[in-house]
Amino acid sequence: VWNRRAFDKEITKIYNSNKGILFNALILADIDRFKDINDRFGHPVGDRIIQIIAEIFQTSIRGDMFVARTGGEEFALIVEGASEDTTFEIAERIRTLIEQTPFTSSQTGTNYGTVTVSMGICMASEAESPEDLYTKADRALYRSKVGGRNCVTRHSAMAGRAGKSWLLYKKD
Repeated sequence: VWNRRAFDKEITKIYNSNKGILFNALILADIDRFKDINDRFGHPVGDRIIQIIAEIFQTSIRGDMFVARTGGEEFALIVEGASEDTTFEIAERIRTLIEQTPFTSSQTGTNYGTVTVSMGICMASEAESPEDLYTKADRALYRSKVGGRNCVTRHSAMAGRAGKSWLLYKKD
């Protein structure tokens, strides 16, 4: 799994490519309630869970896809040559695999419970730049978080509401 620096270079290639952006997408994933995992079981367990989830991403994707850990408990997957529906299916398959993975200690047998991820998708054709693509996928990810977690949200579904994108924060 690549790091943030490699991800930033790779996402820029989408908009500089001769192939065009029509069938390219970004999936952002964030481990749900990760702070609670670290607080309850300790950072070594949290680190191991990140490693397992990275392995799930790595083994669940085609060879032409690019996966990176972009920070803390967040991952990014660049999908090329796929429709929005196919991209959604990829995200949903990975989300389900993570949810169904038993997270237990190989030494003590301690069960760390079900670990889930929330995901956001944006097609490159919906964004004007790599930064815009990331921002829109992040908005979709945020919508998954506030919508109950452990789900996948498409940016295109959000943008259709009243012709405006979702607001990230609500003013009290």
